[in-house]
Amino acid sequence: MSLTAIIVDDEFPAREELKCILEEIGGIEIIGECEDGDEVLPLIKQLAPDVVFLDIQMRLKDGLVTAGEILELTYPPSIVFSTGFSQYATRAFELNAVDYILKPYSIERVNKTVARLRQLHQSYVQTDPTSPILPVGASSPNLCVWSSDRILVIQPSEIFFAETASNRQIQLHTEKGLLFTKTPLKDLEAMLKQHRFLRTHKSYLVNLNKVTEVIPWFNSTYVLSLAKCEEKNIPVARHFVKEFNQVMGIS
Repeated sequence: MSLTAIIVDDEFPAREELKCILEEIGGIEIIGECEDGDEVLPLIKQLAPDVVFLDIQMRLKDGLVTAGEILELTYPPSIVFSTGFSQYATRAFELNAVDYILKPYSIERVNKTVARLRQLHQSYVQTDPTSPILPVGASSPNLCVWSSDRILVIQPSEIFFAETASNRQIQLHTEKGLLFTKTPLKDLEAMLKQHRFLRTHKSYLVNLNKVTEVIPWFNSTYVLSLAKCEEKNIPVARHFVKEFNQVMGIS
């Protein structure tokens, strides 16, 4: 599973260099970039990245001040400082930075940072609020979903469907309202398959127990209506029609 990242650096060439190295290494998806600390906070709230690569010396707001503000967020991303000045290392780690990489970047050094990020993400994915869906227990049908600063306990039966949003997060349409998670749709599918959830589209996972109407659509596809769900016309894409017909008993 790829981690998502935002790069913050006031120098365009430096951003491009780091992007190229991360693309070559793989496992990190760059979902945003900006030139200054003032720009990154709203971007974090919008995109919810796993990690921010943060320059220190920037024209308007430096990275150390920005990092302090990021850490005040309810669920802050991991921070990796990327800078040309080694004298800030002590202060950087006082701010709980995952790592501190110096310019000019080397692929070997950045690769070590990426490996550390993956290891930390794997270690904390079951306990860290940055991974908003957590199983209550191996035998429990419930899910714990972070909502703002609270954990909501929901049952699969309360979920209408899950949908991939434009910012790569997953929207959960539930009886308790719209909730969000960074758990990939394929992982959510595996978690909920035993509760009659089925992939009907590359971006949709549907609770078949909620289906009240199957409407034939163009090119041998369907749209679905779900009981008590305000969202209408949930798609069944052509690639998923055969399995949907089998599960639903449509001949």
